[in-house]
Amino acid sequence: MIPTGFRHRVAEHAASGALRDLLEHHQLSYMPEPLSEGAAFGFSGALDLRVRIAVAAIPTIDVDGRAPTLEHELCQHLGIAAHWRATSSRGPAWEALQAELDAGRPTLVRADPAELDYRNASRHDTRHAIVVTSYDAEADVVWIADGSFPEPQRCSLRSLAAARASQAWPEPARHGLLQIHDRPAQLADPRAAVAAALNRVVRAMRRPPRPAHPHVRAGLAAVDALAGVWPQLPDAAGPRLGATLATLRLRICKGGTGGALYRSLQARFLHDSAALLGSAELGRAALVCDDLADAWRTLAAAIDGADPELSHRACAPWVQRVRSLEHQHVAALEQHLKLHRAVAA
Repeated sequence: MIPTGFRHRVAEHAASGALRDLLEHHQLSYMPEPLSEGAAFGFSGALDLRVRIAVAAIPTIDVDGRAPTLEHELCQHLGIAAHWRATSSRGPAWEALQAELDAGRPTLVRADPAELDYRNASRHDTRHAIVVTSYDAEADVVWIADGSFPEPQRCSLRSLAAARASQAWPEPARHGLLQIHDRPAQLADPRAAVAAALNRVVRAMRRPPRPAHPHVRAGLAAVDALAGVWPQLPDAAGPRLGATLATLRLRICKGGTGGALYRSLQARFLHDSAALLGSAELGRAALVCDDLADAWRTLAAAIDGADPELSHRACAPWVQRVRSLEHQHVAALEQHLKLHRAVAA
């Protein structure tokens, strides 16, 4: 079921947990011990922020805190030759996965948890990542390392195919699969890898591409928009206020976000990187990010009430604190990059 030498652990976030398992399997780390799950997330530079605000929508506000290109960009920043394979055809998708497994390579794929038969889940997430470790053609099953479970899971081929083909939230899964071509002798220079990840975050937060959806804001403009609309939210949402707040809480602390819209994973990466590089600036950025993660957690906790209007008022100071700390976090990353400009370039 599990290849020799493959170690799997429960994860806070599916994709970063799956990548952590694969990096450990391939013995790729900057230290004697394996990279942490936070490092697997942070080296991708995937932290960002998008907020959709639409009065006529249910919910009125929705948020997301990570880029969809996490898996491939982690490999790019760490100097790992890899290819993100996506297709709309089930046949070629299974053949590609089967070839990886036949070669003895546990493989990361995206699979909607609502379609996986070993899970009792109704929540859709087409970016949910799992590692397929082996298959049994006669029994029509695969064995899966899923960050929500400590032990390997048995899954039918039919169920896996449906999960990989899902068209649900937030985007079509398209049988996404990470192909790692060759295990490098060593990872990229750690200073360059950290700089690449931080630059990716700063660009996404300071100068994000213009969102395709007219009601979506991205980066620091997104948190500014969230803080700006918050006082008027009860009037804008009307009877949908409770549903809007419940969705916001779900996005922040449930569904594999590390409990704080991925900010706790980013903080762990910054702490690890500060120790790895001996950077006082990264140490300070890590502390700011700790505070930012706590602010998002407290915002989510303030929503947890039976009275939506009371919850809305309780959240107000925490929305402002989140806004302030998001700006401080980006400024702290920029300070490190400014002092290490040659590497960052």
